[in-house]
Amino acid sequence: MSKTMIITDTCSDIPVEMVDKYDVEILATDFLINGKHFSEGIDFAHENFYEILPAESGTVKNFSIPAAVYLDRYKNAATCGFDGVIVICAGSTEFPMYNSAKEAATLFAEQNPTSDLKINVIATQNYSMTAGLLVIEAAKKADEGEDFNSLVEYIEKTKDEMKMIVDAFYVPKSINDFSKPWHKWLTLKNYHPFPTLSVTTSGASELPIIKGDHSAFDQYYAYCVEVLREKKPDYAIGYASRVKEARALSILLEEELGYPPVALYKLGAISSYGASKAAIALCYKDAE
Repeated sequence: MSKTMIITDTCSDIPVEMVDKYDVEILATDFLINGKHFSEGIDFAHENFYEILPAESGTVKNFSIPAAVYLDRYKNAATCGFDGVIVICAGSTEFPMYNSAKEAATLFAEQNPTSDLKINVIATQNYSMTAGLLVIEAAKKADEGEDFNSLVEYIEKTKDEMKMIVDAFYVPKSINDFSKPWHKWLTLKNYHPFPTLSVTTSGASELPIIKGDHSAFDQYYAYCVEVLREKKPDYAIGYASRVKEARALSILLEEELGYPPVALYKLGAISSYGASKAAIALCYKDAE
């Protein structure tokens, strides 16, 4: 039976209770904030990210995971008898984690020329739990013994089916060069300052919602129902500070669809930094 290690990072926003069910290695993303280094999930939890990022002066200069961290995991996988390692990264090929994982794969091959360990690094072009849901699906298949090549093929095909509807994404005032790849689909268009977006691997499109209207939540809920009702896929609901709305959305969708979300989760540091403390998101798989 094939044995494949699945690795991701904290930008996938996977809640702990989901990770515990599967053999997934989640690496802590390091942030450089006001000249100090912080590791997500170690030095701070999702809930107190903004406590170390003061509203006026807080600036994220960089986020990354060193190649040495990935290299250590690859060596561990080889030692523990894994046939392969698949690194599933939230975001694009311009994200530093993707490049570190690729660099580590090259270093592993140079340092272990006789090793048969297969390594594949995949950028999902998705964010938050759209990437996280894909990681969980891959972990399930890996646990069932699916072979390495089939897993890679499945992930590459399925990543385009992962989608998100998010309310309150915006470009932070303190945006820096490091985050331009992540925001390029925002900066290229004249979005509402706090738009509601349908996000896919190919970009984002704004959904018309009357901001400030008392029924704005109802409008957002209607979009969520629209994308879920026919195919009834697994879905997750994420939030920054809007926990009451997220819970209300969870209850309403369960009543409407007949099944609950697989997760009601707190948006991670990169998600909440890019989407604002007022964000709420629906992540789902829109399979054909």
